Amino acid sequence: MGLFSFFERKLPLDTKQIEEAISHLEKTTSAELRVVVERKAKHKNALERATQLFNELEMYNTADRNGVLLYLSFKPHLIAVIGDEGIHQKVGNSFWQGVYDAMKADCQKGQFTQAICEGIKQVEGQLAQYFPIQANDVNELSNEVIIK
Repeated sequence: MGLFSFFERKLPLDTKQIEEAISHLEKTTSAELRVVVERKAKHKNALERATQLFNELEMYNTADRNGVLLYLSFKPHLIAVIGDEGIHQKVGNSFWQGVYDAMKADCQKGQFTQAICEGIKQVEGQLAQYFPIQANDVNELSNEVIIK
């Protein structure tokens, strides 16, 4: 079986491990994080696609505007990390670039689950600092990995 056939049938991801990482993040922070994985991207610009998905998923509807979206496409290989204005004002572009760079390095090694989990871990550190968990916190968005 060729690599192409493998990718067409099953994505090389452990969605359960990714969803556990999201759940862990949401136990330490009041923010919300979503992961979207596409088998085949509809656009060639990862940031534009991630922004479109961010809006489609209404991630801007969190109380503190602190939603984060991690986006990965397998064909073509695309990665994007975006955060809503509440968190972006705290961490700035260099933080997002660092998360992107770490994810890209793991993806280039074929470690896609590791890439996403590492991205989540890096985001968690910043979100926990600026948006710590609150006693009355409500999970505003599903933790399920979205696969398109």
